[in-house]
Amino acid sequence: MSALSYLATRRSEIASEISGIESMRKGTLNAQYQQVKHKNGDVVQKGPYFVLTRKSAGGKTVSKSISAKDAPRVQAEVDNYKRFRDLSEEYVDVCEKLSILTDSDDEGKKN
Repeated sequence: MSALSYLATRRSEIASEISGIESMRKGTLNAQYQQVKHKNGDVVQKGPYFVLTRKSAGGKTVSKSISAKDAPRVQAEVDNYKRFRDLSEEYVDVCEKLSILTDSDDEGKKN
């Protein structure tokens, strides 16, 4: 398989993978715990409490509480965003390489 053919196939695969991502969220999902001291002196750890943290458009950090039952879904959405970002970068790289190869082929045909 030629480099041009491989890159064109990979570009299509990446586009297909991206279109398969149905939901995503930016940010990081963290599990937080609280230590509570009882009157008798016992220290008990409570949690986890889930918090989604991300940067807003203005650059401020925004946090949102997430219920324990929603945490697995939200984590999957965060993972989907990371996958989308990686695929997008790869898509740009593949398209750029295709452009360079196409330019090289066009120059060879002119001679």
